[in-house]
Amino acid sequence: YTMMGPNDNPGVNKRAIKELFQLSKADKDVQVRFQVSLLEVYNENVYDLLVCNRNSLTIRQATRNVYVEGLTYREINSEKAVAAVLKEGEKNRTTANTKMNTTSSRSHLILQLDVTTYNKISKITSKGRLTLVDLAGSERVGRSGAEGLQLVEAAAINKSLSSLASVFRAIHTKSPHIPYRNSKLTQVLQTSLGGDSKTCVFVNVRPDAANLGETHSTLNFGVNIRRIELGPAKKHRSGRLK
Repeated sequence: YTMMGPNDNPGVNKRAIKELFQLSKADKDVQVRFQVSLLEVYNENVYDLLVCNRNSLTIRQATRNVYVEGLTYREINSEKAVAAVLKEGEKNRTTANTKMNTTSSRSHLILQLDVTTYNKISKITSKGRLTLVDLAGSERVGRSGAEGLQLVEAAAINKSLSSLASVFRAIHTKSPHIPYRNSKLTQVLQTSLGGDSKTCVFVNVRPDAANLGETHSTLNFGVNIRRIELGPAKKHRSGRLK
């Protein structure tokens, strides 16, 4: 609901994309190119949601970047085109029915929107990436009734969220080693969590007393994140847009 939302009350994904396209039209002296990808991290495997096959993809480490080898990128030029990509990807995303949620997300959904701009006057090309992540919620197995495959999925979800918390702690304490490689989720998000980016996190809780333990844990998670200072984001500039 927070990230996607219904059509009559769009979530963060749709609102952010709308704002980005509006900004792209504000300056007639700037050419803008958009490319979008959509993937999920499921059971510690990375899958491309814009293809029909379910082949696990490999995460590669470049000199100053982390990328998913073989990931599909679609060139898009409108909100409508992005909405079509999201709709296609949602059909391929892994969900299941549990006692806590009839359409429980069993994976982390990651939408990446790469933006390349070329200023006709300054002849400068700039690049940036907007990464929008819908994390699967942490799960108390005893309450969700998960068993069999769902039990394996719950363990993978909880492990990756724990790894994310460990990364945040390491960044906060300025540790010389950030454990990005402890999880596929944190590996994929490495460039979004480091000092070369700006990061915003929403935490969702339920108000009922039965979920007090999870609510307390989630709020502590949010409090720890608030203490992190990433510093100013850097500009990525180069020659002409080809």
